[in-house]
Amino acid sequence: MKHLIFTILFLLIYSISYGQTTVKESKASNGVPIMFVDSVRISQADLQKYKSDDIATVTVYKDSTKFKHLDSNAIGAIYIETNQFSRKRFLNYFKSKSSEFKNLLASKQSDDSFQYVLNGEVLSKNYEGKLSAIDDKNFKSITIIRKNEFVKKYGETDKALGIVIVSDVPENTSAVKK
Repeated sequence: MKHLIFTILFLLIYSISYGQTTVKESKASNGVPIMFVDSVRISQADLQKYKSDDIATVTVYKDSTKFKHLDSNAIGAIYIETNQFSRKRFLNYFKSKSSEFKNLLASKQSDDSFQYVLNGEVLSKNYEGKLSAIDDKNFKSITIIRKNEFVKKYGETDKALGIVIVSDVPENTSAVKK
């Protein structure tokens, strides 16, 4: 019985002391901005792993007070989204806005056969950042058109379908926030 009480007491004290241990910040910024890629905090060394062609958007936050809870030495933050992350974001958004788009994407299993058009501009390269900037504040419509209609309106394409998106221009296109 004494052995059981001693074991329970030991476990209780150990768990209380373990729960109150402080966690040292492993990635102190030392007076540089905190960096995030696809919502994950990274170091400057980790940033070197990304090629410029992989990056869809970069947002700079100048106001360091918003990040003091993460790092008291931070002088702001840099938030980067890769093309892959941005693509997932805009695909999910468009699926929420159009059941036709959602069903088409499910049947095709990717958007490789889609030619995106944003406000009359045919998007051909590095468009993920533009499409991921669309949200409820600036979205107006999404229309799916077949290849023959696309060719009449926009010219030749090797894609089977046109995804025509209309939106207002996002308010903050400079991607620098205070």
